[in-house]
Amino acid sequence: MSQAVLASRSVALEQMASLSLPTKRDEAWRYAPHKKLGQLTFGPATAPDAVPGDIDSQIPHIKGPRIVIVNGVVDASLSRLDKLPSGVQVVSLADAPADLAAGMLDRKYDGPEDAYSIINRAHGAGGALLHIGARIDETLHIVDVVVPGVAHNASATRVAIEMAAGSSATVVETRIGSGDTFGGSNVRTEISLAPDASLEHIILQDLPSAQIHLGRVDVTQAERSTLRSQLFNLGSDYSRVAYHVYLNGEAAHADLSGLYFGFGTQTLDQQITVVHSAKNCTSRQSYRGVLDDSSTGIWNGGVDVRPGADGSDSEQSNANLLLSKQAEINTTPRLEILADEVSCQHGATVGQLDEEALYYMRSRGIPKDEASRLLINGFADQVMEDLHIDTIRSWITERLGHDDA
Repeated sequence: MSQAVLASRSVALEQMASLSLPTKRDEAWRYAPHKKLGQLTFGPATAPDAVPGDIDSQIPHIKGPRIVIVNGVVDASLSRLDKLPSGVQVVSLADAPADLAAGMLDRKYDGPEDAYSIINRAHGAGGALLHIGARIDETLHIVDVVVPGVAHNASATRVAIEMAAGSSATVVETRIGSGDTFGGSNVRTEISLAPDASLEHIILQDLPSAQIHLGRVDVTQAERSTLRSQLFNLGSDYSRVAYHVYLNGEAAHADLSGLYFGFGTQTLDQQITVVHSAKNCTSRQSYRGVLDDSSTGIWNGGVDVRPGADGSDSEQSNANLLLSKQAEINTTPRLEILADEVSCQHGATVGQLDEEALYYMRSRGIPKDEASRLLINGFADQVMEDLHIDTIRSWITERLGHDDA
């Protein structure tokens, strides 16, 4: 294990000695199932005795390189790293060269860490490191798999993505699990974009309904860099994905969007913070939720414009569709502006299926269930219309039970 990984882990283990887990008094964790979170047990990354045979069928088969991490340990047999594009390095954190790992793992963020990000640094020593130094056409795929074990039922995976100046790439993270045993995953992704770098980053979360997912994405952006991020938050009993994006260089741009689609008693929690620290930066947030049965959605989207970040331009949008009287949405757009000459807009909507549209479709011979499905698809597809990877589009539409997106 590299010295950089050991040093980061050592600091985190010291912090864990006095660690307090979030409670309902913490606004950002208000709707979390704290009793279940307290039942998650973490420990050093340990591969299972055998990878369940159904795992490969759950993975979207995207062309190009992929690295598969099972319970925090890279699985070489499921990975495809033999033909990496020129200018790309993909390695296990445990085997990362010192010159690559040091700067990426020691990065400081202008914001508080929560208990689970500290746990991740303590136990996520076997994740993945990507260094991208060119303009890459192939999609790079990171797959995180949790298989609850006897020693501990939750895994921690740390992912670091370093984009060199002028580079560009598409990175997909698929997060899945196996079985109906209680457990979960804790995945932290740290992204650094150098000047003029461009990254398309897609997260597909589809853990089993008995499991919990805790995700965090930390992004630092230099001047003129571009982040385009999409989150598809679909699986698990409780899934929380938190973004902390720091626009630290002039004219940086971040475009974050996502879809959360809840069934049963799921709780799908989106926590978004974008910090404008430099002049003339732009950010966009556009998230849509569809909630059925007794599911709950949370969207907490914030924009902080720091002193000196003049010329900032940000927009936030959160639209939600409730399909059941028992479904619930808690949406909170937040703005804090401490600079001049800025343009910041936000809005949130909550509604049900359009009865007039349903009546119109039924009057033309379309059955009620089919008409409802078409309206739901149309609402959700506004997030997916920018997806350019057909395999992912097909995977999502099949997962949601329709095939005509």
